[in-house]
Amino acid sequence: MSKLLDALTERNLVTYEQIKDARIKQVGAKKSISELLVDMDFVQEEDLARVASDVFGLPVCNLSQEEIDPEAIKKLPFEKVKRYGVFPFRIEDGQLLLAMCDPQDFVALEDISAICGMGTRPVLAKKSDIESHIEKHYLLDDLTYDLIKNMTEDIKIEVVQKDSEKEIFQDEYFIGQKSPIVRLCNLIVSDAVKARASDIHIEPYEKIVEVRYRVDGYLKNIMKIPKRLHPPLAVRIKILTDLDIAETRKPQDGRSSILIEGRKVDLRVSTIPTFHGEKIVIRLLDQKKSRVELDSIGFESQNLEIFKEAINRPQGIILITGPTGSGKTSTLYAALNNIKNETKNIVTIEDPVEYLIQGVNQIQVNPVKNVTFSTGLKSILRQDPNVILVGEIRDKETADIAFRASLTGHLVFSTLHTNNALSTVVRLYDIGLEPYLVGSSVILIVAQRLVRLICKNCKKEYEPGEKENERFGAFIKRHDIKKLYRAEGCEHCNYMGFSGQTAIFEIMQIDAKVKNLISQKASQADLWEVVRQNGLQTLAEAGVQKIIDGLTTIEEIERVCQLSSEQTLTEASNQKKASKVPGSISRELHKQVNKKFRILIVDDEPDIREVLKMRLTVEGYTVLEAEDGSEGVKRTCQEKPDLVIMDIMMPVMNGIEATKKIRDNLEIAATPVVMLTAKATKEDELQGLDAGADDYLSKPFDEDKLLARIRMLLRRR
Repeated sequence: MSKLLDALTERNLVTYEQIKDARIKQVGAKKSISELLVDMDFVQEEDLARVASDVFGLPVCNLSQEEIDPEAIKKLPFEKVKRYGVFPFRIEDGQLLLAMCDPQDFVALEDISAICGMGTRPVLAKKSDIESHIEKHYLLDDLTYDLIKNMTEDIKIEVVQKDSEKEIFQDEYFIGQKSPIVRLCNLIVSDAVKARASDIHIEPYEKIVEVRYRVDGYLKNIMKIPKRLHPPLAVRIKILTDLDIAETRKPQDGRSSILIEGRKVDLRVSTIPTFHGEKIVIRLLDQKKSRVELDSIGFESQNLEIFKEAINRPQGIILITGPTGSGKTSTLYAALNNIKNETKNIVTIEDPVEYLIQGVNQIQVNPVKNVTFSTGLKSILRQDPNVILVGEIRDKETADIAFRASLTGHLVFSTLHTNNALSTVVRLYDIGLEPYLVGSSVILIVAQRLVRLICKNCKKEYEPGEKENERFGAFIKRHDIKKLYRAEGCEHCNYMGFSGQTAIFEIMQIDAKVKNLISQKASQADLWEVVRQNGLQTLAEAGVQKIIDGLTTIEEIERVCQLSSEQTLTEASNQKKASKVPGSISRELHKQVNKKFRILIVDDEPDIREVLKMRLTVEGYTVLEAEDGSEGVKRTCQEKPDLVIMDIMMPVMNGIEATKKIRDNLEIAATPVVMLTAKATKEDELQGLDAGADDYLSKPFDEDKLLARIRMLLRRR
């Protein structure tokens, strides 16, 4: 190594002072001086490799151009490969060829020779080349490796640690930014934030791990990763949220704050043990969303005035109802933001605390410390509160304390899981509350749901077709809906047609007549008649206004509300019998297998598309078509084909740009792409492969060769 350092100084590539700094840094770093010189930007890796080649008399091996022998990789375990920084890539003349950045590391060579039971031959290679091949062949499958290689170079995640006085941003790079697990974790979290996801689900199964995002209330499959990556990925997430990495047999909950490209995001992590390993759910809480305003969550003007009047009363209880994920917490936080001021003492008890609100005292439920809704509520009442928020009423004790507090000069907010406003009264009876207590305490009941908003960038008016008229005709006619809108999908909404959510509300005012009926435990029919006379608007009716305003679709309202029986979907099933193509049994089996694969052809020439479609259809594949690169990207996002055949020269967007957009979208980045073009120069082929294409064929193409390439790529799916 001293010869190498002398050569570097003689050629004025490094100075003695820089070598001295590297030696100081080497203490505890477990790296060679030459590696540290590169890490500290004192010398370029290419210059180091060139000088090392001259000093050791060995050519520099480019591993990406070598044929990697799987048997050679099996000879050496990952622990030794990582320890010595070597990569075994071939067996030649009874010797194991080892890519090394220090071919004179005789200790490593002797140890490896003893482990493998065969001689070793060192080959000079760049450290980064060795590390990337270790990562690809030992830790990741090809698809995951390609994702990380193409998409994570600029991703930075910092953990926000809080001391008593200030926040400290701790750069996670020192933990090992080049570790594939760290990079994979960073990729998933940062991509989820960009996709506006509220939750990340990491679900282990027998052979793979499924990663899904919840975006605008919908779960979407994003990627599959190898099962062997699940344990280290789980450990990484636990480290980020300060959980016990050794505990895998019981549920854990944790949280932390991170900084992604200058954007602060809170992570709330829950793990549970399942049959195939720990299922992990990461809730992403963007601090920008903590300041929720009542005017922006979906209230119509009349309902907004009713709600504001109720939350400004000095006492009583306001109940927000709906299933999990219906936006109840956001509505409560918006109410607190609206009424908080220096004259009010506001205290909450929540499970969990979603967002921290300035000027509000928030308590986290902790059963281990005997801090439950009921015990916490008792303590809060001794703190002279004006406003109390109880995260959820789950039992009679909590309900009794909350309702009695609302009669003694406190304004109380809480939630229940009921289908509509009227059934909330019945639910309170079932919990065990006396009718007189319910009638005298409740001042407002709000049932709500979240619906997705039509993307403004690609929203269009349309005329309903035959199926839609059959499905919703009576509903449209009864509510006199003149115009319907939908979105085709664009880059802005990730080709989903929706972007963001809004709420629809069913508000039940409790006046003297309703109070009297509740206290007498009147029937639901009697209550319904009175509240309808008072102007109660059902969830479906609130949804109609959103449809008329062009904010959402009729299908979205049907999804969250129960429309009347006349509008229930009655689909006619007309199954067409597929005619069998004569052929051998093996050909029929191939076709049956191929039926599960869908191939998208992106080409501006109709003749080419028709020829390809006919050939692929004969083989049993399902074929989709697009006329240009822009439409190709859109259909890839919407249809999720198993493979894309992409022309290069196309209008609107060429194949190179379209392939790059596919590779930049994590949800579809693993889709194989075959470039098919009349441009057959080496430069064009390299450009296509650099854009992320998996294969490249020139026109006129050999059909059998194309089918063989397609079968090879589909085996990876």
